[in-house]
Amino acid sequence: MKIVKVDQIERGMAYAEACFETFRVIDGHCFAWPAHQQRLAIGLSEFGIELADDDYRSLHESAVDSAAEAGADALVRVTVTGGEAGWGLINTTASPSAYIQSMAFTGYSGAVSLRLKRWPFPLKQKRAKFCSDYAETLRALKGSKDIDLLFERDGLLIAAATANLLLYRKGRWWTPVAGDGVLPGVVRGALIEAGVVAEAECPVTWLNDCEAVALTNSGQFVRRVAEITDIQRYDGDHHAFSELTKVLAGETGTPKDDGITS
Repeated sequence: MKIVKVDQIERGMAYAEACFETFRVIDGHCFAWPAHQQRLAIGLSEFGIELADDDYRSLHESAVDSAAEAGADALVRVTVTGGEAGWGLINTTASPSAYIQSMAFTGYSGAVSLRLKRWPFPLKQKRAKFCSDYAETLRALKGSKDIDLLFERDGLLIAAATANLLLYRKGRWWTPVAGDGVLPGVVRGALIEAGVVAEAECPVTWLNDCEAVALTNSGQFVRRVAEITDIQRYDGDHHAFSELTKVLAGETGTPKDDGITS
């Protein structure tokens, strides 16, 4: 074990004072970057961290440059922390730090099978991607390498471990309401704005009679769900997936082939 004695550490490490955004960069473009920027700004503002417009431009340019080094289709994570931490909660001298990670996007192996699991903690607002929220998800996983989980709490569906949930039922797509436990995903938001997905409280019982299920985030865009283990199998070729594909197809920063849904 490596042990390092330091006078200061990154505030993100000390207090989880950090937010992040993950997205694909395809041929030098990120789908809906302004929405990612806005969500990042909302999260940072809750720590009292304000970035200038030039900072966001630099973040975007650096993310695109980093992605290009990984390939024409890359998965990028941008993490912004409060900078270095002294002792105690208050540190007015710290300046924010940003970290950019990129790797070639290698795709997903078709439709996914999910296991239903109860979310073990009280639900709270998720207005942005706070690192501390994902640390809580790791606690819920308890060391398991299986992240193909669908969480529910008190009989209501929430989301998968790293993606929003879509359910096709009675002629339209539904998604759990953003707020307590549900992140307002960027791709999710684009589908809602286009009018093909509607928000609603989604009871666990809907898993028994919905026709199709999908996951959505800015890495996989839309991924088909084959089954919820021990509950139901779903039609991975349902015609309703075309409604989602039509919204995203041809948009800047989305795959040019049929890789929008997998």
